[in-house]
Amino acid sequence: MKRENWIDWAKAVGILFVVMGHSSYACEDVGRMIYMIHMPLFFFISGYLFKTDKNYKELFLNSWKSLCVPYIYYNLLFAIFTICTRMVKLLMGSDVDWTFSFFNPLWHSLLGVANGIFDGPTWFLLALVWCKFFTYALHTNESVYKKVGLLCLWGILFTVRILCGIQFVFAIDCALAGFIWFEIGHLIKLNIGRFIYYPSWCWILLVFVGFFVCYKLMQINGQCNYIMADVKGGLGIVATGMGLIGFFSLCKLLNGVNSKIVLRISKASIVIMCVHMLIQGPLESIIHYQGNIIITIVGDIFIVLVLTAIYPIVQKYVPVLVGGRK
Repeated sequence: MKRENWIDWAKAVGILFVVMGHSSYACEDVGRMIYMIHMPLFFFISGYLFKTDKNYKELFLNSWKSLCVPYIYYNLLFAIFTICTRMVKLLMGSDVDWTFSFFNPLWHSLLGVANGIFDGPTWFLLALVWCKFFTYALHTNESVYKKVGLLCLWGILFTVRILCGIQFVFAIDCALAGFIWFEIGHLIKLNIGRFIYYPSWCWILLVFVGFFVCYKLMQINGQCNYIMADVKGGLGIVATGMGLIGFFSLCKLLNGVNSKIVLRISKASIVIMCVHMLIQGPLESIIHYQGNIIITIVGDIFIVLVLTAIYPIVQKYVPVLVGGRK
């Protein structure tokens, strides 16, 4: 597949947003705005890049290798890290709550219950598997009745999740929320010729309008949280949609700017997503960099650049951690 520069910009800036979303900011609205769009934008990008040219077996094998295997290995690594750090605490004479710090995350990781797994951000990998299969079934099935049935099933499950607050296994609940943006991304890819050639002034206008409306609706309605499948109702979906319009319009404006570092960050996004919290916590405990918004952003950019630098090493020597990505 030919790379699209604006998509690389979206992935690079988006993965920085993911790192920033796990930092503490002096301005609370910064974190809340990031939470409105940082995971929906990756669902959108994944849907935009998704192809339905495989059969079910090929789709399963590809999803297993590129998403499920990294999920297993990253959570295994974080489990080992948790054991090691807790053993050090024991040796230093501190009490350790093994139920809270190890056994609960172990149980959640094995079942794929998103809120509580060892490597928190990896819930997205499991959710993406469901989004791919649902979109595949929706677009390869010629029967209108079956399409309607699939959408009704999605609606029923999503309603149960919202009304009952039940967390499903294998991040199915997160996928129900993320599917909205995955499907929109896929539909836009199929119909991209209808809007892609707008003049620059349109994109500039959409940047300001999109972010402004998203911000105002967030203040009224509250922030979304996709790990809990909390989209904040119809108003929350509109707010996120406007935020994504602003974000991707900005990326379209940057389309003409070619940058090797942006390309490298884009390629390294899976490692950055899955490993950044392993650096972020210790870095904050050592130098307390999250006290000032500017210093926090600089610190988060530093984390992104460090993990981007080690990506080629991981790709070469531990390819299972990148899902066989080239």
